[in-house]
Amino acid sequence: MSEPKGLSTYKYKRLAEESLKNAIRLHADSIFLYRAGSFPSSFHIAVLALEEFAKAKWIDHVYYSAITNEGFGDPAFEQEWLWLLYSHTEKQYAFVAREEFDFSPRLVRFIKSKKLEQKKQQAIYVGLEKVGKRIDTTGRISRPARIKEADAKQIISLVNQELVDVFCLIEQNETYFGIEALDELIYPDLRQFLFAWPHRSGLKSRLRFFKQHIAKVQHGA
Repeated sequence: MSEPKGLSTYKYKRLAEESLKNAIRLHADSIFLYRAGSFPSSFHIAVLALEEFAKAKWIDHVYYSAITNEGFGDPAFEQEWLWLLYSHTEKQYAFVAREEFDFSPRLVRFIKSKKLEQKKQQAIYVGLEKVGKRIDTTGRISRPARIKEADAKQIISLVNQELVDVFCLIEQNETYFGIEALDELIYPDLRQFLFAWPHRSGLKSRLRFFKQHIAKVQHGA
């Protein structure tokens, strides 16, 4: 078997760019479905938007770290990292990982325990709950209708606020991403779209949640 070849700089940039485009498209779709009253589908797609946004930032971070340090490294290691981009739960955690103390501890636990992924699936499929490797035949039937307006609104708001934060940082500093084309996808064209969403998630606040995380760490110690 031949040795894997490293990803080209062109493909790093293109992957990040297309991922961010897809995140924005999915975010817009989730808002459209929310306004149409299709809250389970809206929730599901909002989580997908979250994942794609996290993927774009992750690729950008790896790319920029490589070009400003010692290059892209071993192709075999790169393969291991690229496989992580196919994991829904890894991308969900990547969304909060670099600023974990800014997010609600409850949200972080919800993601780490894979419950966000479970809820995303419940928003689409009818089925029975899994208990380990067994299907719980005595439990309630899971139905997408159990996903409510508040669920969709909160995740849409979370994604929207991240995009707004990036928009504002580009406006303030003239750049945010290491890959310049990503900045151009957000600023200035998305101003009206992003700032039209009137809701907040309540899941991110540096002042509010940092102390909670520190208290948890101290309590654990």
